[in-house]
Amino acid sequence: MRNIHSILFTICLCLFTLHSDRDVAEASEDWPLDKITLRTATPDLSGLNHKPAGIHGRVMAQGDQLIFEDGTPIRFWGANLQAYAIYFTEPRNIKAHAKRLAQLGFNLVRIHHHDSDWVQPNIFGENAKTTTQLNPAWLNKLDQWITALKDEGIYIWLDLHVGRRFTASDGVENFEELAGGQDKADAVGFNFVSPSIERLMQEFQTAFLSHKNKYTGLSYSEEPAVIAVQITNENDLTHHFGNILLPDKGVPRHSETYMALANAFAKEHGFDAERTWRAWEFGPSKIFLNDLEHKFFDRMAQSVRDTGFDGLISTTSLWGEMSIAGLPSQMRGGIVDTHSYGWEGEIDFDPRQRAGLLDWLAIAQVDGLPLSVSEWNIGTTLAEDRFVAPVRVAAMAAFQGWDAMMVYGYSQQGLNGNVFPENWSIASDPGMIWMMPAAAILYRAGHIRQAEQTYALCPDASDFFGRSIAPDTSIGIRTIIEQSRLVTCMPETPALPWLTATNLTGKSYQDLDPDRSYLKSRSGVVEADTGEFFRAFEKGQFVVNIDNSQIVAGRFHGEPVKTSNVEFNVDNPMAAIAVQSLDQSALTQARRILISISGRAISVHPEDENFRIEPITGILRIQARPDLELISRDGRVGDVSAAHTVKDGVHEIDLGKVKGSRWLYLE
Repeated sequence: MRNIHSILFTICLCLFTLHSDRDVAEASEDWPLDKITLRTATPDLSGLNHKPAGIHGRVMAQGDQLIFEDGTPIRFWGANLQAYAIYFTEPRNIKAHAKRLAQLGFNLVRIHHHDSDWVQPNIFGENAKTTTQLNPAWLNKLDQWITALKDEGIYIWLDLHVGRRFTASDGVENFEELAGGQDKADAVGFNFVSPSIERLMQEFQTAFLSHKNKYTGLSYSEEPAVIAVQITNENDLTHHFGNILLPDKGVPRHSETYMALANAFAKEHGFDAERTWRAWEFGPSKIFLNDLEHKFFDRMAQSVRDTGFDGLISTTSLWGEMSIAGLPSQMRGGIVDTHSYGWEGEIDFDPRQRAGLLDWLAIAQVDGLPLSVSEWNIGTTLAEDRFVAPVRVAAMAAFQGWDAMMVYGYSQQGLNGNVFPENWSIASDPGMIWMMPAAAILYRAGHIRQAEQTYALCPDASDFFGRSIAPDTSIGIRTIIEQSRLVTCMPETPALPWLTATNLTGKSYQDLDPDRSYLKSRSGVVEADTGEFFRAFEKGQFVVNIDNSQIVAGRFHGEPVKTSNVEFNVDNPMAAIAVQSLDQSALTQARRILISISGRAISVHPEDENFRIEPITGILRIQARPDLELISRDGRVGDVSAAHTVKDGVHEIDLGKVKGSRWLYLE
């Protein structure tokens, strides 16, 4: 039987088996089986959205922040919607999931893998012989999603090139040497030196952005709910794909073009020609490769503008453990984008020893430009402690002043019923979804303040391009980002006249030394300079402690963890619990309080939507108004009042008696 998820399952099955079998063996047989479905009640944070999306006009950059045309500031908490979820979700479920996304606290969706060859059908149809024509039926599906999302106050990020593979009928010059005997060829890397691939990509941009959504009457280029487009996903020469153009890679015509461009650049700027073409080395090659990327992105961005689109343009992303030397060519688009995937056990990482998810994101914050993170997640397959990531990412994003965060992803499976467990479809993953509203509140409702102090990473051009400055090589980066804000400077570079050097005049920033630690040698805690959160990595705990949000996530050790107004007595070895005001008051004065509870959720099989979910037990003690009552809106749970007592202004909640509800309210 043909299964639309078969490719996904083939890729993840072996990793899933190695990881989850171990955890299931360790898990108690008493853990109940349960699943998250569209009918599972969620908190309703849709009031954070203004409807319809676009009512305040276009989103634009103002320095390092995003604002609407009318001056309203905005930050985006988003998710990717990718692959089969776009094309195989029925219209009634498109509307239902758009509503659910808004309720969970999202106000941005990135459309991704709409053109990827492994998705069949895709934007070109099913197994299309050419990728030069857009399929009307599948465009109609995308129209439905955009319309439904817009109605719920959710904005759109459109990718223009992700996984498109060109066919022999597309008119790619020197197709045979790219295809290597196959009937299709990838574009990544080659697009920077192939005029025919560039032309085809521009033609796609024009057709795609000029397409008129029949439900809104607006083309994608006119649609104010479309905040940004990305020219090409994870596609760079400075780190990943420069080497495929070298003379020994069996693509002689493309290599000839590449070598001619490298030699001309070296001659023009007085560089050693032999060093300039060596893409794998730091030095003149990184300057040349940035210039080559920039010229391509300049032409592509102009093609986007020619469609009438006047929103944000992202050229590509800093991704896959790139150094800061890959940033300059992103200046053309007006917003810098980055991706990062973390590891299981990150809560325990000593920043003096090891880089994590957040470090790789932080280096992409270029001073004076907004930052988007169009992909973040824990890369370990269904990591045991993945429930910690949403609140850590949200707190750090607010603290650093990042502008648009997008988890990868909401789903890449059709959303008509069962969504099977895997990292890239959090729509049905209890390990992630239970903490998403708490994360949205932290980030969007302004509970976490921006850092009080900013450090600037400002190497000169010889260091910037001459060596790898990145989290894995810099203890300074790793030890500062959870304490203070970090920005990266662009260096004065005569060979790149288009690159505007960062001017820090009038800014009270501290210089960051990438080679020194900013953490005390014996410290087991790294704390924000605002005092609002800290990570005790020796204990494996992340703690937020502010008037309106108090959260503990990570490992518990059989002892209470106390914040200003909450005492967390958790019996489990690991969990995440967030206690948050829903009316912007301090917890002690709030009339509505949301309690989010998450923990270990282990999938039983890749094609079974059920999870084995660890019950969370213990006692919460919350100082709050004595007239509040404990309720659950989970229809499966019913009355939870037996779990709740109040004495002397302290609400005591027996977590073992809330019948599995993971979202509770005091109101």
